[in-house]
Amino acid sequence: MAPKRQIKGGSIQELVNPSAYKSNLQALDFLRNFAAVIAGIVVGICGVVGWHGFIYHFVSQLACAGAMILKGCTKPSQYFVSWNTLLFHSALSSTTLLSFILFWMIFYNLCHVF
Repeated sequence: MAPKRQIKGGSIQELVNPSAYKSNLQALDFLRNFAAVIAGIVVGICGVVGWHGFIYHFVSQLACAGAMILKGCTKPSQYFVSWNTLLFHSALSSTTLLSFILFWMIFYNLCHVF
């Protein structure tokens, strides 16, 4: 992820490089979707049914944020506008949730139905 430049004075919106910020959000979206797919595969293979499966989705999204912090984003103000962006951006978006459900159902059916 590309850090934004720190310049004294001005508001945070003036200091954000739009192309770098967009690149950071795309990387975050990709990692969240990847985590949702892997969580869906694991939950489907384990045979989890009902609403309990969604708990694993939320846990995987929190683990994704934790992995981003451990990977090198210890100062998210350099890469994102706020901590909320790192923690919650697209965590419950339709793309991640539907990808999770799709792979959960596919692997549940492959392992436990057929």
